[in-house]
Amino acid sequence: MGTIKLWRGRVSDWRASGKTSADFSEGKEFSAGGLRHWAHKLQKRALAARGEPELRLGRVLRRPAPEPLEREVSTAASPAPEPLIVECGALRVAVRPGFDRQTLAVVLDLVAARGGAR
Repeated sequence: MGTIKLWRGRVSDWRASGKTSADFSEGKEFSAGGLRHWAHKLQKRALAARGEPELRLGRVLRRPAPEPLEREVSTAASPAPEPLIVECGALRVAVRPGFDRQTLAVVLDLVAARGGAR
């Protein structure tokens, strides 16, 4: 049996089991990390075969501005607006007003090319 066919069966059995990768892999000849790796690899192959782009999801958090502790009359400039926080796994990117779009695009492309944040 070929490697891809073998892993396709393992991943299919894992998905059908409803177990975590660690629970499913326990006592077997493969690791939970190997199972997740092949699940991801097979998904990418299936998308490419159908001509579909890979979809990556992220979470955007907007935090409300903090309440001032006391009202002061000041001639100082207003504080900078809160940054937009982009999270992908453990990776957090703070995007501040006036950011360079090209630099952000390069950073996000690098994260995507390396399989997202781990």
